[in-house]
Amino acid sequence: MQELIKALIKAKTEFNPIQKDGTNPHFKKKYATLDAVLAAVTPALGQHGLVIIQTTELCEGKTVRHTHLYHESGESITSNYPLPEISDCQKFGAALTYARRYAVCAILSVTADEDDDAEGAATSKKTEPQNNIRYRQKEGSVKSKSHVVNPPIDPKDLRVKEIRTLLNYPLDLVKEWLHFQNVSSPSELDSVQIDELVKTMCLAWAGNKFGHPNHAVNSYQKHVVDTVGRGVDETTAISAWMEGALAQLPELN
Repeated sequence: MQELIKALIKAKTEFNPIQKDGTNPHFKKKYATLDAVLAAVTPALGQHGLVIIQTTELCEGKTVRHTHLYHESGESITSNYPLPEISDCQKFGAALTYARRYAVCAILSVTADEDDDAEGAATSKKTEPQNNIRYRQKEGSVKSKSHVVNPPIDPKDLRVKEIRTLLNYPLDLVKEWLHFQNVSSPSELDSVQIDELVKTMCLAWAGNKFGHPNHAVNSYQKHVVDTVGRGVDETTAISAWMEGALAQLPELN
């Protein structure tokens, strides 16, 4: 894959600035549309013999978005992204477009969203700074402090945050997934939905680590789901699964 990598390195130095020409009305965030991303990168890719092709495939009842980066030498890189199960056609179309944009940015290592590493998937309400020192007015009294105690993080929010961080999965994509479920925080999901979100994040990470989407699904079931079922900590199981997947990549051997 040496020719492709060399060409991509050269092309990236010639990418145009990506214009953030869209606004997410739900989260009030600026982002670059798919058209803006392609307009910024396509000329340089073409100059160096590179092209991006995206296809969609139905694998075991699940829709998977494939993103291929081809070089004129015949070398290629492929990533696979499983799409969420959405019955509403309009929402599914939006999810498909979002997945295309995310996959292009991921395979080229470019950014199309405003940086946002807030706690959890939804921004919590900000509290005004308070003077937490109170003085007693009576003679002979001593100064006392009242400590402001932050509310505990919901276990579901904490679970998603820890796994998202481990996988380096974009927070914005978690927010978009939650939006399709008509919720603003993982804490509003039931356990089955949380499991599906975790699976979506893991399989997105595994997209270009396995030869076929089914291999990634089977590996995830065996090394994560089944392992957790035997009592192993979930983040520990995912970490071990990631290490095993990376160790099998030809480029790393």
